[in-house]
Amino acid sequence: MKKMIKTICFFLLLLTATNFGFGQSNQFIYEYRFKSDSLHRDQSDKENMVLQISPHGSRFYSQVKAVYDSVVQATFKKAVFSRGNHHDFTKLKMANVKLEVVKKYPDYESTLKTSIGNTRLALRNEKKLNWKISNEKDQILGYTVQKATTFWRGRSWIAWFTQEIPLQDGPYEFSGLPGLILRIEDSKADHSFTLVAIRKNSAENKADLFINDKEIEVTEEKFRKFWTDYKKDPVKDMRQIINSPAGNIVATITFDGKTYSNDELLKASEKRAREEIEKNNNFIELDLYR
Repeated sequence: MKKMIKTICFFLLLLTATNFGFGQSNQFIYEYRFKSDSLHRDQSDKENMVLQISPHGSRFYSQVKAVYDSVVQATFKKAVFSRGNHHDFTKLKMANVKLEVVKKYPDYESTLKTSIGNTRLALRNEKKLNWKISNEKDQILGYTVQKATTFWRGRSWIAWFTQEIPLQDGPYEFSGLPGLILRIEDSKADHSFTLVAIRKNSAENKADLFINDKEIEVTEEKFRKFWTDYKKDPVKDMRQIINSPAGNIVATITFDGKTYSNDELLKASEKRAREEIEKNNNFIELDLYR
């Protein structure tokens, strides 16, 4: 009975949101600002993220990564048929943000999807965020927002949500407030998400809410083991791919105007990976990378 009541309430909220113009074909664009290196908090990066709403759930992902993945996938698919042995990605912008979060309605069960090296992982989460809502209010993009706080993934967070958009969703893994989260930032200002635009699509983009066969479903404990193993040998997966029969399809690849053979690519990738591990020490999920 409780499950049925909860489902009915959710669809009433979704219907209300649709009447306000925030139906299933809308995308909420957030600017994600983050400081990757805790030793250099004066330096920050930013990337636009998309919260795609569908009747059954939502998908939160990087705009840049979506374009990059699409182009790379199409290029290598073409290579299989044409037997091409050189591909130039110099002009293709690489994403800084690998993570993706999908949520299933009406329970808002979320799954964090990300990569460690070339291994794609999916961490399902059924925990509920414990929000404390205050009476403090403000304005964001012309909407009246209200303050709420929570502790999540090893960080304290301050959120601003609006009941004028009655969707109990938000960026990243955040949800459960009586309105869409327009802005949220951790207490150290290392990570923040701010709504910058709302797009209405002429056609519905269906959110991929399921774990596919390319993703390994893991627990938090297994996630940490993958991370520990990766730090020891960050190009293990790439070495296996290059040494496999399929890896011989690509003889050379060009990045940033420089062309690499397989061996050169492996060495350059290991050097870059170890540099990234050294300076990217301030993950949004503090509790997973310890």
